[in-house]
Amino acid sequence: MRGRMVMRTIRLGEWDPSVMRTVMLGLAFAGGALAGHLYAGACGEDTWEALAGYLRDYCHLYDTQGVEVSLISCAVMYFGYAALLFLLGFSAAGVALIPALSGVFGFLTMYTVSCFVRCYGRAGVLLALGALAVRLLFTLPCFLILAEAAWPLSMELFALSFGRGKRSSPVLYGSRYFLLFVLCAMILTLGMFCERLAVPLLFRLALGAV
Repeated sequence: MRGRMVMRTIRLGEWDPSVMRTVMLGLAFAGGALAGHLYAGACGEDTWEALAGYLRDYCHLYDTQGVEVSLISCAVMYFGYAALLFLLGFSAAGVALIPALSGVFGFLTMYTVSCFVRCYGRAGVLLALGALAVRLLFTLPCFLILAEAAWPLSMELFALSFGRGKRSSPVLYGSRYFLLFVLCAMILTLGMFCERLAVPLLFRLALGAV
């Protein structure tokens, strides 16, 4: 009996709070994705007719002439979340805004997928994958890595500002935080080039199945 209690104490002592933060951020992303799916399903017929017309025109234009996303737009899509997360690590507001940003990420992602599926049926899944798979492959892991690093720093700032006050030790930003951002920036830059090279091919292949 005592052996079991010792083992439980050891396990609790080895518990890494970063695991819980990652789970909570994942749940925020999943909750946002569910909200995006429900919101897409709740849109009225007029909205869907306009959206379906836009998607069909976009796909037709892509199939006949090709559509190239500008470098600036691609940079915003890839670096927008990462830059916001990095900056929120220096703000007490990140306590609430970082999980909210995770929910927004999930919402916009699933809303886009749901729009393609609503317009094209099962084939819309292929179109959504062609348009988003490469981007998510690079942006989602970097988002979770940076969010997990920025969130505890923001929590410490919140506690320093509104909680324990002057009795708290100062928030230290070690080199690891900046190195993580640089590493993610390198990964996202690689993702941008893959986006511009691979997505047109993948989207055309998906269009062939519609």
